[in-house]
Amino acid sequence: MKGIDLVRLSREMSGYAVDVRRYLHVHAEPTSREFETVRFIRRELEKIGLKYVNIPDGGVLAEIDGDGSSHSSILLRADCDALEMTEAPDNAARKKICISSNPNAAHMCGHDSHTAILLGAAGILAKMPPNSIRGKVYLLFERGEEGGNCIYYVMKYIQRHKLRIDSCFALHVEPDLPVGTFWIREGPANAGNVNFEIRLYGKGGHGSRPDLANNPLDCFVAVLNQLKDVRYKYIAPNDLITYNIGSVHCGTRRNIVPDMLEFSGTARFYNVEAGGIFKEKLRDIVDRCADFYDCGVEYRVFSGPGLSVVNNREAAGIASDAVTEMYGKDCLKDLPVSLGSESFAMLSNYYPSVMIRLGVRNEERGITAGLHSSHFDLDEDAIPYGISAHLAYVMKYMSVADRAIPFEGFAGDVDAVLKLTNRPVPKRYDTM
Repeated sequence: MKGIDLVRLSREMSGYAVDVRRYLHVHAEPTSREFETVRFIRRELEKIGLKYVNIPDGGVLAEIDGDGSSHSSILLRADCDALEMTEAPDNAARKKICISSNPNAAHMCGHDSHTAILLGAAGILAKMPPNSIRGKVYLLFERGEEGGNCIYYVMKYIQRHKLRIDSCFALHVEPDLPVGTFWIREGPANAGNVNFEIRLYGKGGHGSRPDLANNPLDCFVAVLNQLKDVRYKYIAPNDLITYNIGSVHCGTRRNIVPDMLEFSGTARFYNVEAGGIFKEKLRDIVDRCADFYDCGVEYRVFSGPGLSVVNNREAAGIASDAVTEMYGKDCLKDLPVSLGSESFAMLSNYYPSVMIRLGVRNEERGITAGLHSSHFDLDEDAIPYGISAHLAYVMKYMSVADRAIPFEGFAGDVDAVLKLTNRPVPKRYDTM
């Protein structure tokens, strides 16, 4: 099927996908608790006529069988959870088309559009003649991408049932790219992370006699000052890494010496070894400062170094060829390096994968705010571009499906990944 046909079909499907996106946007649900969202996805898949399995606490995995002329299979992934935050009713210039009705959850990372795009692509793929698709196509609607780590339960299911997956594809909306453009690159695409929540315990007292107390704030200041040297003293200059202290809680009144301080933050990197160095030095600094200031320490969260998303060279090439055949070479744009993290890293470390970015920016309409901003918005004209990108990757990959992509994936199972990244088994919310 020619690229122009995919473009036409995607535009014809865009009305449906826009309606889906608006429904999900209004009915946003937070990470790992996407109960109504899952019910909605299941209903839509049933209308399309696709078989699926609801993986408890993981997501919905549907499948489309091809004509059997190839044993290859592709997994298309979309996430469906919202952020735990309140949405602003306007973008940079005007009122938004729709806003979340849930004051505690909002789709400020575009996952509503990811799900809508994949459902739109599913509707087209399901109606294609059997000989249009040579192998099998899986469609994953993943829960808990925003820190819920629900991909763990998806991988448990895939590994338990020994599902064959030869390539994975996903996209993420990008407010720094205009509508009609894409970002596709080989190599690192999203960062791994170290996440920490640490408590320092001192001795409380009255502000008039600090000599009789022990303020953990003094210890924290020492930690903060020493942490600034880690990047320059211990990590190679060609290894990208950033860190941020995002939260500090200490004290209640000006005349009371607090007895506890809690701080939390994250580090981001592409090289897992650099992330490991940061984590090791952070613990060393905290322990030494706590000893010097006579404070107790509790590592409430101390996870990582997590995996980064690595776009496979051949998969990225297939994606680039697929979209440029439809929209021309000018549709590909470059972007500065991003160190945001993504649960798609799990899939990209097991299978030859590519995650691309889809332009959703429209300055005239005030759609310029970044991801995770309460003013984030997207131009719905981008949705058919996203649908066609999914379709084109499937068709392009299937045309070369008999030539296996060279790839050496993670050797252990998903529990080995948890052990490597020092993460707990994610909390369960579904009734088993």
